[in-house]
Amino acid sequence: MSSLETAIVFSVVLTVLSGMIVLPAKLCADTLSDAREAISDIIEPDTDIISPERLNTFFTGISENYRIIYGSIAGEVSDEEE
Repeated sequence: MSSLETAIVFSVVLTVLSGMIVLPAKLCADTLSDAREAISDIIEPDTDIISPERLNTFFTGISENYRIIYGSIAGEVSDEEE
C-alpha cells in the first residue's frame, strides 16, 4: 500500500470511529433534555396533564372504537351463519 492509500483508509476509520462516538452521545443528550422537559411538565402544579375531561374523552373514544370494530366483526359472523 502506498502512503496515500494508508492515509485515506486511516482517515475513513477515524471518521467512522468518531461518528460512532458522537452520534450516540448526541442521542443521549437529546433524550436527557426530553426527559427533563417531561419531568418538569409533571412536577409543575399549574399544568393538568390528565384532567377528568380528557380522561373521559379518551375512554369514550376507546369505547366507540371498540363498538365499531366489534359491531363489524359480529355483523360479518352473523352474515356467514345465515
